[in-house]
Amino acid sequence: MSGEITLRALEARDLPIRVAWMNDVRINATLNIQLPVTLAGTQAWFTRVCENPARADFAFEDATGEVVAMGGFTDIDSEVKKAELYIFVSPELKGRGIGSRVVSLMCAHAFSEMGLEKVYLNTNADNAPARKVYEKCGFALEGVLRREVINNGKIKDRLRYAIYSTPPIVGQNFQVLQREFFLCHDMKLSGRNIKIVRDDLFPGIGGGNKARKAAEYEREFFRCGIDALVTTGGIQSNHNRAMAALAAKNGWECHIVYHGSRERFESGGGNAALVRVFGATAEFVEADQISGAMDAAMERFRRNGKRPYYVTGGGHDSPGGNAYVNAVAELYAYGEMNAWKPDVIFHASGTGSTQAGILVGLEKVGWGDVKVIGISVARQEERGAQAVSDFTKKLAVEHGISPDVFNGRIRFCADFLCGGYEKYSGEMKIFLEKTIRETGIVFDTTYSGKALFGMSKQLEQSDFRGNALFWHTGGVMNFLAGTN
Repeated sequence: MSGEITLRALEARDLPIRVAWMNDVRINATLNIQLPVTLAGTQAWFTRVCENPARADFAFEDATGEVVAMGGFTDIDSEVKKAELYIFVSPELKGRGIGSRVVSLMCAHAFSEMGLEKVYLNTNADNAPARKVYEKCGFALEGVLRREVINNGKIKDRLRYAIYSTPPIVGQNFQVLQREFFLCHDMKLSGRNIKIVRDDLFPGIGGGNKARKAAEYEREFFRCGIDALVTTGGIQSNHNRAMAALAAKNGWECHIVYHGSRERFESGGGNAALVRVFGATAEFVEADQISGAMDAAMERFRRNGKRPYYVTGGGHDSPGGNAYVNAVAELYAYGEMNAWKPDVIFHASGTGSTQAGILVGLEKVGWGDVKVIGISVARQEERGAQAVSDFTKKLAVEHGISPDVFNGRIRFCADFLCGGYEKYSGEMKIFLEKTIRETGIVFDTTYSGKALFGMSKQLEQSDFRGNALFWHTGGVMNFLAGTN
């Protein structure tokens, strides 16, 4: 279902609809309530709750004024700034994506209008559709209550989910990690045994680190209740492709400001072709005009009643960095399970958010002594290192880590640029073709292939004998586009 959904206070005129829905088996099958629900009883309930400051009940209307869902907050605690969420969607409209849109709208209202900092909910453990909606909106599982309720004659477990206005600083005692795809395995590199993390296989069209970041952005977008986004990048930008795919998946509008030629975009394959198919709108400007063009696009969306989100090119925002803070937690779990720890991590470094996320993630899990070497895909050393440093320190503060911890830890290597972005040497091309044939893993000359070549050269030129890991951040779409 597309179109605007608006939130308003529950009114007496909504009660007959509420009664009908709650008596519908498609709704009450997952509710722990006494049936049947009567109009008289509901009217008496409504009189009581209208005088209860610890509740807020809402109706949600579509553009035609039809009520499509109801929900609210109970046990509002103004001191702790938390409340419990409930929701049910019209039984005639279930399965059309309304639930996730309403939950996102409620959370945005709770955080921006009600001053809450935590929204939590309880759901039956076997209510898979509801759990999928909550997790899609950014809720994380915080606990399990065993044998908690009787529902449809059966004793069932209840699950506690929660979402926060600001992600909590992870303490020493307990953490439930929101799991994402993670694959790490052995690989031979020029006769040397290394480990490789396969983000090139991350689920989502095209995969790569931009798909991993898109998963984090999706949770952020749902928290903010957006319906449009604006971003920027080059013609074959993996970031642009990931954002366009995310927008198409969720029915959001997407506008991309390109630095490059319209002719190359319209004739190009790979990422450019996917962006065209996904239906994102595009404009083409000079590099010094990007910021102004993005600001103008944001304003156009707002004038048209949209709630747009400004996504910095390359995913150089907190969600992009946090995607790799979380990914390192997965790497740490892999290391603990296999009694293995890297001494050095190599990866392709562009805008710097991936490298910053890895650095902060390593510090959080107690692996701050692991070296991280970003092989530049576009920037010269001074500019690139400064960008990584600035973002790392900003991200560190968000996670309660002193930014001074990272002084002297930024390693950004621009020795393998071969002249700049999308440039490569004959030696690099031969090396990558040989590696692809020997491993069956695709490496492009723009991103991960350039980084793997740099890693190989650095290891060759040193007497390093420790555990080396290569983080494959993708690039297969660039390979298919013929930029190699």
